[in-house]
Amino acid sequence: MKRPFKKTVLMAGLVAAAPVAQAQAILEEVLVTAQRKAESLQDAPIAITAFQAEDIAARGIRDVQDISNFVPNINIAPSPGGDTGATIAIRGSTTINPALTWEPTVGLYLDGVFLGKNLGGIFEVAELERVEVLRGPQGTLYGKNTLGGAVNLITRMPGEDFGGYLEGGFGNEGYKVLRGRVDTGASGVVGEGLGEVRASIAYSTQSRDGFYDNIDSDPTGGFNNFVNPRSSSSFSDMDSDAFRLDAVIQATDTLSYRFSFDQSDVNKAPSMGQLTDVNEAIFPFLNPDVDLGFLGNLQALYETSPNSRAEAISNDQSGFEKSKVKGMSLTVTKEFENVNFKSITSQRDLDWSDKLDIDGTPMNLFTSERQIDYEQFSQELQWLGQTETSNWVAGVYYFAEEGDVYNPISFFGLFGAPADNNEYGLDNTSWAAYGQYEWQMSDRLTTTVGLRYTNEEKDQYVFHPQASTGGVGAFDVSDSDSWSNTTGTLVATYALSDNVNVYGKLAQGWKAGGYNGEAPSADAFFESYDPEELLSQELGFKSRLMDDRVQLNAAVFMNDVSDMQFSVFLEGTGGAASTVDNAGAATIKGVEIELIAQLSESLRLGANLGTLDTQYDEFIELGQNVKDAKDFPYAPDRTMSIDLDWAVMQSDWGSIDAHIDWSRKSDYVAYTNPDQNATGQLGSYSILNARVSLSDVQLGDSARLQVSAWGKNITDEEYRENIIPFGLWTVSYWGQPATYGVDLRVDF
Repeated sequence: MKRPFKKTVLMAGLVAAAPVAQAQAILEEVLVTAQRKAESLQDAPIAITAFQAEDIAARGIRDVQDISNFVPNINIAPSPGGDTGATIAIRGSTTINPALTWEPTVGLYLDGVFLGKNLGGIFEVAELERVEVLRGPQGTLYGKNTLGGAVNLITRMPGEDFGGYLEGGFGNEGYKVLRGRVDTGASGVVGEGLGEVRASIAYSTQSRDGFYDNIDSDPTGGFNNFVNPRSSSSFSDMDSDAFRLDAVIQATDTLSYRFSFDQSDVNKAPSMGQLTDVNEAIFPFLNPDVDLGFLGNLQALYETSPNSRAEAISNDQSGFEKSKVKGMSLTVTKEFENVNFKSITSQRDLDWSDKLDIDGTPMNLFTSERQIDYEQFSQELQWLGQTETSNWVAGVYYFAEEGDVYNPISFFGLFGAPADNNEYGLDNTSWAAYGQYEWQMSDRLTTTVGLRYTNEEKDQYVFHPQASTGGVGAFDVSDSDSWSNTTGTLVATYALSDNVNVYGKLAQGWKAGGYNGEAPSADAFFESYDPEELLSQELGFKSRLMDDRVQLNAAVFMNDVSDMQFSVFLEGTGGAASTVDNAGAATIKGVEIELIAQLSESLRLGANLGTLDTQYDEFIELGQNVKDAKDFPYAPDRTMSIDLDWAVMQSDWGSIDAHIDWSRKSDYVAYTNPDQNATGQLGSYSILNARVSLSDVQLGDSARLQVSAWGKNITDEEYRENIIPFGLWTVSYWGQPATYGVDLRVDF
């Protein structure tokens, strides 16, 4: 039967905050809110991984990408060419290119607010309280349809008492960080008719020198007249700031308001685009009037090893990558006798720009620039109720977004070719009504049914004011269309005992159709793509064993995907662009196992394993089914991780704790076309991280000191995260090298 809820701190399966000997002897119950209510993670009939504040600190989770190492069957990587765009895949479902006009397959949420685009998705949030990663469709409980899953970022509420912390740190490659937070505490009555108010302010700033050098280089010894001076001194250097203001007004015992404002600014040099392949044989045939074979020979002089990360390359057009994300939200909660009401209103803005040199040389072969202005507004109303045998959620949701992209591209600018001043944008709206009802039919059997209706309307345009280098004529087009859909969820949960639950789940997911915002021609723009549908079948097992010392959860699933949307990189079109089409059908199968074991009072072991088996059942291209000739992108067939937490020593003057984690991803590909993947395989790799902390050192009556030494990728594993295959050449982007440092923190 179900265990009663415990009103404890939200945990992620580590140790409790209660007396140490007792807390470390057993695993504390984990409470999550993934299903819009507080419930035990073990009772939630869903594949979910949760991290609370202690986990986030121990693992060094500072942005969205860091989560990827610790969750089965999830893959999060920077998008090709940049660090602040996120490519997020859960169970093989993903949107490869985070272009503004395309829908993300995985929902990213900040305090219940859907983040419309994954550009700017890899950002530092000033104060994360916990993270919940949900795998599989979630539409009957969430405002925006989430076909592949959801990543919930949940920030810390303002505290009831005055307090805060100040943290500073430094590390290799000139890394510096400063963070702080102040909670005002509850200040009592504020004005007539208002109750208690409390607020918090948090700020974080960090900087780092570049990982790689940009050098002046001319292997011909001055005979290459196309060589230009380097455009920067390094790649991947970084300055970022994150700020958050949070205020809660408890107007009455049953009415509260929460207002928050957050902002994240990143200003960095672009990632290093390392030239790892040049197809010299194609260059002589690029122009029927001029033999450009010599140009391929010149570029090949800068080619590096395809299997190792370079320490330096030479670029002449590498510029910048800037991301500014800000938003505000107002959450109103009203409690009635049997029903709670919640309103979430949010406005978010994104200013994003970059200038990239994507040819791996100091010759102006290809330069791309993007300037993006995007804003979104959302309004969600929720009603949550419960009786002795049931829980239910009902909601309505409205979402509107506008965005414009200015995208000048220079292809073979070394010959004086003018830039193609491309522009495209969107004006989209969406609304939905959803509900879910959970009925405890007996002490052991619970059933859940959910339903969602979604309507989306998209108005988009593309403007190419002049003919492109690739020979495409100028065009100016726009169009609009709408799509609607009804999806459902059906779940049955059975408690085999007080500590063992099993569940079966059927869930439908849906993602609207759209237009190709990066279309290289008018015809390509009007070839809009259809909605994608998914049917997920899942069997799950959740257990607490050996007197709550071992937690073992597992799930097996099969996703049937129809009209699967896939991205095609258009090499050789006079620039770097992609389009979206519908593949036909695919089947994705997998297994996920998560284990936590309290080996002793001071030692805790965690492990997880995810497997994927992906195949196309139908892939229609030019009227032919080519399913056996296509690759499945961003779907490694195995992900795994192991972590160990050790309470080394505790005494009156403080405690010493150690954390180490190891994760591994098997090889995967970035594109559906095998020819494009052939020049840049994303091989399997392993990452080892560690952290040692001296904590709870008393400073005076109320302050405590913590000193931590940490390392990420401490074995300096060289692994390729992404590629851009132009056909003529391929540039590769690598994961971060070894980083390490020391943090000092004072809590007061």
